[in-house]
Amino acid sequence: MRFSCLILLALVTSILSSCDEDVLTFPEPSPASVRVVNVTRDVVSLGVLVDGTTSFDVARGEASGYVPSPAGRAVSFVLLDSGRSLRRDTLFYTLGGSARVILFAKGTKTNLVEFRSAVQDTVLPTSETRGFVKFVHMAEYELTDGEFVEVVTPDGTKVFPEVFLPGIASPSWVALEPGTYTFQIRAYGTTDILTTLSNVSISAGSTRILYTFDAAPPVPDSLALSIF
Repeated sequence: MRFSCLILLALVTSILSSCDEDVLTFPEPSPASVRVVNVTRDVVSLGVLVDGTTSFDVARGEASGYVPSPAGRAVSFVLLDSGRSLRRDTLFYTLGGSARVILFAKGTKTNLVEFRSAVQDTVLPTSETRGFVKFVHMAEYELTDGEFVEVVTPDGTKVFPEVFLPGIASPSWVALEPGTYTFQIRAYGTTDILTTLSNVSISAGSTRILYTFDAAPPVPDSLALSIF
């Protein structure tokens, strides 16, 4: 009987050891970083609560700094106006380890405010000699000359090859030599300049996001242009 018990104990130990060997453990991913841009029509100061722990405010037309966020699991984002929740409920995102994600909050507090056009930022190698720019068109009110816009410099050179509808981001980053630039938003197919942003410094190894929003909604053609 004792011999049988020893055999049974040995078998159990062997099975438990085998189970331990087959269990996969994954390292905890490094925290992500999130930046929120307030391009809403009417939320003067947008409150953002990340994962129920990190809170910050973003003025309309501006972008927050990067704030840490857990990675590798669903993280809640609650949008607030003067402490009152916007949207229908909590919004969730799952972010990758060490990701740098830019979220544009658009809409109106009388209906719905939501995140649109999530953009993945990147870190360039220190040896990079150029700067890189991406464009996100977040102004949405009607334009006199139609829906499409393009990004140009004062001499008429197109910065991005694409034309843009509201809510659309450029599909790729454009490389620019270091220097000081003036960017303009032009109604597609015309010479009408809707807004201008001057004295933009582009440095080597930098990534910049150029974006529009409604300057005075719902006035047509009331675009504002900003960059971070």
